[in-house]
Amino acid sequence: MSETTYKTFAVLGAGTVATPLIKELLAHNASVLVVTRPSARARVLPAGAKHVAIDYADIDALATAFRENNVEVVVSTINHDNLDAQPPTAEAAKKANVELYVPSEYGAPTAGHTEGLLGVKNRFAESLTAAGLPFARLYVGNFVDWIPYLFALSETGKLNIIGEGTTRGSFTAVSDITGFLAYVLTHLQPSQLHNATFRIEGDRKSLVELASLYGDKFPVARISAFPATVENGPLRTWLQSALNSGIASTGFDAVKGKDDEDLARSSNSLWPGHQWKSAKEVLDL
Repeated sequence: MSETTYKTFAVLGAGTVATPLIKELLAHNASVLVVTRPSARARVLPAGAKHVAIDYADIDALATAFRENNVEVVVSTINHDNLDAQPPTAEAAKKANVELYVPSEYGAPTAGHTEGLLGVKNRFAESLTAAGLPFARLYVGNFVDWIPYLFALSETGKLNIIGEGTTRGSFTAVSDITGFLAYVLTHLQPSQLHNATFRIEGDRKSLVELASLYGDKFPVARISAFPATVENGPLRTWLQSALNSGIASTGFDAVKGKDDEDLARSSNSLWPGHQWKSAKEVLDL
């Protein structure tokens, strides 16, 4: 007997990844429950989605909402500043007999990492395994849409580059990320999703190559780190350093310590017929 595909979803959050993902899921005729915290900024959600505001630490309330809405899959889009909120949401999912949990990855590969942000994400994925809650991890590299942010272009008027900037990494458009995720979640069978890792890549570029896309529109500045005057300077410094070290490729293996370019886009083919967007196209350069 063939398996049925998933139809009912809960999306945690309503930000950069969540909102277009909700639209994509609805376009695939899925039922979507959006769960935000009571303190979250009010947002206009896509028509057709149901919304509840629940404290992510309230396991019983979350579990009740998941059960009442027959949620099969929980997709977390909780941002990197609030990842400590994920564990209770997973506990609630387990309590409500949710079948699949998609943790908030949406970046560089985390498997094998033990330190920093990537280590936090990896430990959470490992905790899902320990709890017996099936998961699906999605590695996307950097968001193409955030390349200007990566350079601190709007704040400084310059294309700021840390280090040599010649190592290539993965870049994927947000629309490709959310479109891919919605497609596989609604088209692949549960056995293809449970404890699976997906690696996608829309474009492969180095900082120097990205800067060259702008031509002579902005000057290039060589820096050692972003100054304190740049908002989220440490994060931007880390993002560029990760790219320079090679770990920002979706084909990077932390255990082996090397990158595999073919592995980087190994899941692209799961979205048949899709044309992946380049950095040049997204940035309209």
